[in-house]
Formats: sequence, structure tokens, C-alpha cells
Amino acid sequence: MKKITLVLISLLWLSITAWAAEQVVVDIGVTGLACPFCVYSVEKNLGKLPEVDSVEVNLVANSARIVIKDGHEVDLEQIKQAIVKAGFTPGDATISMVQE
Repeated sequence: MKKITLVLISLLWLSITAWAAEQVVVDIGVTGLACPFCVYSVEKNLGKLPEVDSVEVNLVANSARIVIKDGHEVDLEQIKQAIVKAGFTPGDATISMVQE
């Protein structure tokens, strides 16, 4: 009975900590986006970076939202270089923590 109780408490603890996890998110402006192919190019280049978990580029807002993998550091210069490599100009960037 003690083992079952211990397992249940462990599972509950793991689910609570996973629920409360935060992710590092970089929001950055991208100048020059004109079409869906532009969006694809920026997403593809940013997605190649080792610290990037996911990327969402917004054509209307001329911006990108980059979610960083757990345990990785943000390399803002590398992110900006990936945007330039895609043929666009990086703008202002903000780094924040958001709940998953």
C-alpha cells in the first residue's frame, strides 16, 4: 500500500511541476516580409538553430516568436544572423518567460 501511495504522490508531483513549467520566448521584429514564402524562409532558417524548439513567423505583424528548448541559452546574435541569412532585417527583440 505504501508503494502505491508513493507512486501516486510522485505522479501528482511530476504533473504539477510539468504544468507550472516556463519557457523562454524571443519575440523579434522581421523587416521585409512580403509573402508566405518569406515566412517559410525565416521559419526554416530559425528552425535550424540548435536552441530553437519552435518558430512562428507572423506576416501581418512582421515578427517572429521563437520558443527556446529547455536548458538552452538564448543567443540573440545567432537568431539575428539567421534572419539576415534568410534575406531579411531583424528588428527589436524581447526575451520573456511564458507558461507552457
